[in-house]
Amino acid sequence: MTWSWLDIAFPWIGGAAALVLLLLLFGSRLLQSDPNLPRWHDLVWLSWLADAVYLLHNVEEYGVDLLGHTHAFPNSLCATLKLPPYPACPIPPPFFLAVNLSLFWVVGPVAALLSRRHPLAGLSLYSVISINMLVHVASIVTSGHIYNPGLFTALVLFLPLSIWIARASFGRGLLPYSALGLLLIWGVFMHLILAASAKLVTRGLIGSTAAEATQIVNAGLLLFVTWLGERWLVTTPRRIDSSSLSSASR
Repeated sequence: MTWSWLDIAFPWIGGAAALVLLLLLFGSRLLQSDPNLPRWHDLVWLSWLADAVYLLHNVEEYGVDLLGHTHAFPNSLCATLKLPPYPACPIPPPFFLAVNLSLFWVVGPVAALLSRRHPLAGLSLYSVISINMLVHVASIVTSGHIYNPGLFTALVLFLPLSIWIARASFGRGLLPYSALGLLLIWGVFMHLILAASAKLVTRGLIGSTAAEATQIVNAGLLLFVTWLGERWLVTTPRRIDSSSLSSASR
């Protein structure tokens, strides 16, 4: 199996987009819902930040990792599944594009655009961020290696952001903890679906097209489930103003 130009280029394209987003996030108020709110308490701002940090995470996984290996994550996943490295690994290369482009090039920006009216859907990428961080940490134990591609950004970016989101966006006067539970549970389901489809395609039980379509559906379901969960679980105002923030932080 061979890699296309997009397989190699997509993390760098995403990394460039992440830098633009970070400039807008920290250099302007354009991506905030309320200029009177501190950035780190603005749910719209946090929604855009989720996409930016995952695009940076992609650079470590698929661009170059801390050990200087390029496009390292596919072989890491194959090793986790007890499969040979590429080109012998049977996971089709487009599988990785289906996972990442659908989630972080499409669903992430759409979620951020919806976040002004649908805050839980806006925070949907944090379900992936929090569970993915745990997967990278767990891989240290299961593989016996102290490093895997993506671990650095998982620890430096994903871990503190996951803690901050739980503290700053959920609780009294904010989004309910049941909504946080939904994010975490669905993040687990998403990773299980990804792993199951990878296993099925390597065993010849489904074809490459079905495996890739599963990842696109998986990404779409994240947005749908969080939007639906918001309708059932969120009764607080959709837009959190400075007064509710102040009372929630006491």
